Amino acid sequence: MERDSGIPFSKIPRFYDELMEHVAYQEWVNYSLSFLSLFNIKKQNFLDLACGTCTPTIYLSKFAEEIIGLDRSIEMLKVAREKIKQLQINNIKIVSGDLRIFYFKKKFDSIFCFFDSINYIINNDDLLKVFKCAYENLQPKGAFIFDMNTIFALRDIWNTRTEVKVHKNFKSIWKNRWNEKEKISELEITIEWEEKGTKKEITEFHKEKGYEIEEVVYLLKKSGFRNVHVYEHLKFTPPTACTSRVQFVCIK
Repeated sequence: MERDSGIPFSKIPRFYDELMEHVAYQEWVNYSLSFLSLFNIKKQNFLDLACGTCTPTIYLSKFAEEIIGLDRSIEMLKVAREKIKQLQINNIKIVSGDLRIFYFKKKFDSIFCFFDSINYIINNDDLLKVFKCAYENLQPKGAFIFDMNTIFALRDIWNTRTEVKVHKNFKSIWKNRWNEKEKISELEITIEWEEKGTKKEITEFHKEKGYEIEEVVYLLKKSGFRNVHVYEHLKFTPPTACTSRVQFVCIK
């Protein structure tokens, strides 16, 4: 199944956290939260888009009165609910929904989206829908904060290559292919593991679209955001031609 609009690893939620254990989620969350102080944004009600198994949502929950995690993958949300239950966290609510079509009566102080989930929106029309939904679900002067892989990352770093990773309980094989015409990176992830003496495997197919930064800024402003700030990820400086990931901070 191809991941589309926030469906992360829909077949393999049981492997997801170990597969992504290299990601410094707490550092990413702390970095994103720093913009709330920088732009004087309240820290009461948060929304985490494409929340997956809710690792960043859980970190965010320590800084908000209430937080909602939204994702389209029912299986991922099952894992998320179990994690939240085990940790006895009471201020997180999990809902199933589409990044392109979501609405809440109660508006949010900040909306977050982590780990290049926005890159999975592979056309401008849908990207504008995501941005409009974010804008409409924010409080006045609220912030929409997200990161994206750049074209440089998808074309020159991911490129067309195969990588094998050995994890504690399984092996993963990552096959990338870059489509220069469409500016899309196609990723095939195969998980191989052994269960009760039987070798098993499953494969996921993913697509990430590379956008020009100016294109994203244009769509954000078209959706209504009055101030859009762009940084090199985990820094407070402007991105360069060799920046692999960018951070967008958008103020309503």
